[in-house]
Amino acid sequence: MKYSKTYLAVFVLALLYITLTSPVPLVSNITIDDGAEPVVNPTHLMSNIAIDDGSEPIVNPTHLVSNIIIDDDAEPAVSNLYLTSDYTDDAACIQAALDNLKSGGTITIREGDYYITKQISQKDKSLNIIGEGEVTLHLQTAESPDSVIFFTGSMITNEPLSADADKGSSQLVLNDASQVRKNDLIKIWKNVQWCPLDYPDQMTGEMYSVQSVNENVVTLNQSLLRDYKLHEIVQAEIYRPIEIHIKSISIQDSGATTSHHGLALRYCKDSSVTDSLFKDSGYVAISFYSCFNVDVNNNEIYNSIFPGSGYGVAVWSGSAFVNIDNNYIENCRHAITGNTDERKALNRDVFINNNTLIGANIKGANVIDAHPVTINYIVTKNKIYPQLPYFFAFLDGTQYSEFSENEVYGGYGAVARRGSVNDGVHIIKDNTMDGIAGYTYQSGENGIGDTLIIMNNTQKGGEYGIIFQDSESFRNIIISKNKFSNISRQGVYKKLFINGVNLEISDNVFKNIKRDGVYIDGNSFTNAAVKIHNNTFINVYPFSSGSKITIKNIQNASVSGNHILNAPIATFLALPASGMHP
Repeated sequence: MKYSKTYLAVFVLALLYITLTSPVPLVSNITIDDGAEPVVNPTHLMSNIAIDDGSEPIVNPTHLVSNIIIDDDAEPAVSNLYLTSDYTDDAACIQAALDNLKSGGTITIREGDYYITKQISQKDKSLNIIGEGEVTLHLQTAESPDSVIFFTGSMITNEPLSADADKGSSQLVLNDASQVRKNDLIKIWKNVQWCPLDYPDQMTGEMYSVQSVNENVVTLNQSLLRDYKLHEIVQAEIYRPIEIHIKSISIQDSGATTSHHGLALRYCKDSSVTDSLFKDSGYVAISFYSCFNVDVNNNEIYNSIFPGSGYGVAVWSGSAFVNIDNNYIENCRHAITGNTDERKALNRDVFINNNTLIGANIKGANVIDAHPVTINYIVTKNKIYPQLPYFFAFLDGTQYSEFSENEVYGGYGAVARRGSVNDGVHIIKDNTMDGIAGYTYQSGENGIGDTLIIMNNTQKGGEYGIIFQDSESFRNIIISKNKFSNISRQGVYKKLFINGVNLEISDNVFKNIKRDGVYIDGNSFTNAAVKIHNNTFINVYPFSSGSKITIKNIQNASVSGNHILNAPIATFLALPASGMHP
């Protein structure tokens, strides 16, 4: 059959129009490989892209894909392969792959060394980045406080409340919730100072996940921790989070004392960093900014000692539900810290479990740290090695903390309070402290806490067992079932700084204590119930006429059932101001 030239021309133009305007499917995988085999440039959005730094060129794909593989061996080419040799440098290749990756996709990096000379970043895409074999990203950017590898979601809107929200409720009524979606993050705070003696500009609030939205009513994933009243000038920021998973990647940074940030995630949810290695990111190895439900598991982190900073894992800016488990972290000023780069909401629900944490020997190098911008830490079953002369396993600026079943070796002590946060509850129990030079517990600067429980701990060596020497106070203090041995001064040294303190010291064992087992001074304040019951004193204050228990300026203390072994000197000394008699 023959067609006219006009007919054929129309046919060709129609075919060309269909080709150019037809939608192209998104791709699912990207491979990055430095092998020597060529690949074919895909003409459609595909499921896989590979990146390779071998000698054969490819054309940079122009469509989004879902998975990336990076390989520095001369492997045969696979579909969707990116060759690093086709770019100006490795960073450009990886950035191109990220740019062409579909949200939810995977980058698989095959064994090799990749040299990163500028920032790699991505916004508003959920990603999986996985290493195969020994994969090392060498960060060689200029010294800067900016993160070299950075992934972020977006802030969507900032809205005030249109109605009061009560503690225990799981709903907020916003002025306009039209831009809020299920699974967004919402950070709510009010113009009420959290810790005025420490950070006067730090406001009070926290972050939640959005469970549902109905008109302007936002239902949260859990009940509010506090009231939010309109007269308190309440604000809510909405974030559209991404999901990031990084696994089996080594990041070798350029110097332990540089101002480098290694990896940073902002506005991330349900994310993880696992089975990876981080070295020599001086400022911080891993940062979470305003993140929710993230895991840091089975990683090794070394050498972050930039003066005044230097963090292994840093939890920032209202992050919540951060799980830090089974990691090995060594020679960081703080192996783990809670801090902020804003003054809005508070970090919360930080769980630190089953890690080995070895401190650094630079100024301020307490191993686990929480600035007083943090609601709570749970620290359990870790092996912690603070360094001398004056560093603690846990510098605690939270409002609520549990420090339990940890082993602390060396350094100055286990827990020291930081800052002046009020109304706190702190539990220190079932820990072992071996070879420390200082204390199981040291009180903080100011503030009035609600309850302090120190129970069933074992301390071998040190200057004191427990010391309250600064102005911090608690309304209720329980010191029970602990074992203190080889202490160069007092077992428990307590001065009162407020009225109405309830103090119980019971069922403890004090052995080889060079001075008083228990020393209490009411310090001109009026105490509530003070009970010292059923303690055992073995070789306590053996070289002078001192006593096992000394009480000064305390009204109506109850002292009974205490046992003395190997000590012919006075068991109990009550000075005249105590209102009691020996």
